[in-house]
Amino acid sequence: MRKKSFFIPLMALMLQSAPLLKAQQLNPLGICYVEVNNNNPLNAGSYTLQNTNRQLFDVAIIFAANINYDVSKSRAYISNNNNVTKVLNDVNTYVKPLQQKGIKVLLDLLGNHQGAGISNFPNREAAKDFALQVANTVYTYGLDGVDLDDEYAGYGNNGTGQANNSSFVMLLQELKAAMPDKLITFYYYGPATTRQSYNGDQAGNYIDYTWNAMYSTYNAPVVPPLDKTKISAAATWIQNSNSGSTSATTLANLATSTKNDGYGVFMWYDLGGTNVANYLSTGSNILYNENTVLSGQLYSWSQGQACDPPLGLEVSNVTGASAKLNWISNASQSYNIDYKPANSMVWTNVANNYSGNSIIVNNLTLNTDYDWRIQSNCSPTLTSTYIFAPRFNSGNGCTTPSGLTSGSYLGNSAQLSWDAGTASSYTLQYKTTAATTWSEIPNITTNSYSLQNLAPNTNYVWKVQAACTGGATSAYSGEGAFNSGFVPVTSPGPRSLSFNGSTNYLNAGQFNLSGNAVTFEGWVKVNAFKSGFPYISSVMGIEVGDNNSAMLRFGDGNLVNNKLQFILSFGSAQVKLNTNTAFNTNTWYHIAATYDGTAMKIYVNGNLDASTPVTGNFTANGILYLGRNYDNSRTINGSLDEFRVWKKALTAQEILDNKCNITPDSPNLEANWKMDEGSGNGALDATSNTHFAALVNMTDANWATDVPCTTSLSVKDIESGKENNGAYPNPVKRGNDIHFTIYSSAEVLLYDISGKLVKKQTINQNNNTMNTQDLISGTYIYRITSANQKAVSSGKIIVK
Repeated sequence: MRKKSFFIPLMALMLQSAPLLKAQQLNPLGICYVEVNNNNPLNAGSYTLQNTNRQLFDVAIIFAANINYDVSKSRAYISNNNNVTKVLNDVNTYVKPLQQKGIKVLLDLLGNHQGAGISNFPNREAAKDFALQVANTVYTYGLDGVDLDDEYAGYGNNGTGQANNSSFVMLLQELKAAMPDKLITFYYYGPATTRQSYNGDQAGNYIDYTWNAMYSTYNAPVVPPLDKTKISAAATWIQNSNSGSTSATTLANLATSTKNDGYGVFMWYDLGGTNVANYLSTGSNILYNENTVLSGQLYSWSQGQACDPPLGLEVSNVTGASAKLNWISNASQSYNIDYKPANSMVWTNVANNYSGNSIIVNNLTLNTDYDWRIQSNCSPTLTSTYIFAPRFNSGNGCTTPSGLTSGSYLGNSAQLSWDAGTASSYTLQYKTTAATTWSEIPNITTNSYSLQNLAPNTNYVWKVQAACTGGATSAYSGEGAFNSGFVPVTSPGPRSLSFNGSTNYLNAGQFNLSGNAVTFEGWVKVNAFKSGFPYISSVMGIEVGDNNSAMLRFGDGNLVNNKLQFILSFGSAQVKLNTNTAFNTNTWYHIAATYDGTAMKIYVNGNLDASTPVTGNFTANGILYLGRNYDNSRTINGSLDEFRVWKKALTAQEILDNKCNITPDSPNLEANWKMDEGSGNGALDATSNTHFAALVNMTDANWATDVPCTTSLSVKDIESGKENNGAYPNPVKRGNDIHFTIYSSAEVLLYDISGKLVKKQTINQNNNTMNTQDLISGTYIYRITSANQKAVSSGKIIVK
């Protein structure tokens, strides 16, 4: 028996469960995957059986949406690329015509190398959050269900956990509770196949159909208690130009075995836009005693345009009657925002074409669960699909803490703070992103806390609950996230990092660079270019796939190994720009690659070397590596120094002026690895964005004194800074407080002599000190920035 009643919410009880498929369905059931990156899903409705005129395919699966990971909120979310977005944003054209023919339309979900998938939700809260996203997607776009595929998750990336034994079953339980009248199917592959039981419950209690995932083979999935009527032992890749497709002879064998063994499902993969009726007839004659005919037109396909929804979704300032909805905004986009009570199917619009990163929703009912969603407007005619935020409760009037801020990452400690409200005390919970249980610190009487005993270079999440007078407590805040960083080291002076061309590289963690402006720049010296396949020496970038990449590398299949290549993904294809310059070994070069929305450019030693016109938004959302991409066969044999990532296109003059140093708080500077540590396990990010780059298979011996530049940022700052501009005492004895003269709320950034950010703290008139206990003796640069982002003062200070 399915254990449904405990999990079904009020909204689900309001829905009348429908038959899974119509009585006139085929036996065996016909399942058809359509790769919408290349093909029109409408072609699934163009084939019928010659005599009975029944549709050959009962179920069409849109392949595929992705399970991505929002590092800022430690949250798995549904990501739709340009082509899935095209389908979902126009379901009247691409989905409803199939449904009108009796074909069920499902959305496939599979991983995207970001550490998130169906097998590693750390707890029921995370599983339910994702299930609600799936259900809201299915109902919003009028789909008939979802297909789960445990591929390409990259479990462990971005600090996520490996596959666990509870995740898959918990997700299925929550999915069936959230959408009891919809189909849930399982592409039988990956870690989920061996994690089908949890607390006495089985995955098969919630799965409607499953099929073999190994094309051209006959191997029945084992998903108890499903019987043969719900299983396809056959896996057919529809014959096309692909070398992996299933031959007609093998198709006949698969169909014969299916019929003889009584399996109730037959799976077809990768239906294209050419007439394959004769090939399909090879199977249908055996399965149904009828030929297949092309009874409708064949539809061509043009690529959709990329438009991503915002990330960082959270709720703050929950008062019982109102709440503040927050997201990470893009200045070039506007947003449409809706909300609804959790037990309602009707969305209420909050705003359309709204510019900003937050909005207040009013007239909420006390102690009520709410959902909200948001989509981006990338142009007057292009929107993203909706992304669905975590469900929140309006609360009892004790305001939920907001404004979570973290800083001063010292490897084993971090400083946490949040907006002060009217609470009498707070409870703080924190854990690593991979952990399943929270550590709790109760009875905190101030709105800040120094968290100790952390593990270095580890991703953490945290949240805060307020306790008010009278015993009332708020809901927990949205989760904050941070990386604990590396234990600070004293730089011995300018350094670079050397790489062996086989096992050495840097992992800088998750970046979302998608948009219409970017710059990669830094210094590179190659000892030897790759002389064997694939002839690639990677410098830096993101490479998830052809539809998700931004990188710099030497060499390619049709490019000599000593020419530089700049790559960005537009839609489902990559645009590649190659240098005219052929690089020499054992020579330092400054390289920069820019995209400004109109052209991709490469500069060598400050001079424009190559350019190509391109327009639109590119997609690059994944782990950024230095010295490697894709795999270890593409690592670099050489040295890197002073590498940066910008979320803007630098001008030629900016590149020329700042080749050797830049101020860490420069506008749109996303990351800056000065690589001057000289020891330790990481290259620190000099900006406040904490993109720490972990050294992989490297030791202190990889730090080298061979550098292209010997001047450091802090020398310039010290020469121009005022020694006592708003900070005292100066010098200050280590362990004592630095006092800052300010007249409003502000943020203090403290940099060491090499320009690395070592401490960040919010101060105000009543709390204007920064303690120096966690600093080492030396000279530091401070910058004070007011709440409205206007610089107040800067200077140097000496810690004795």
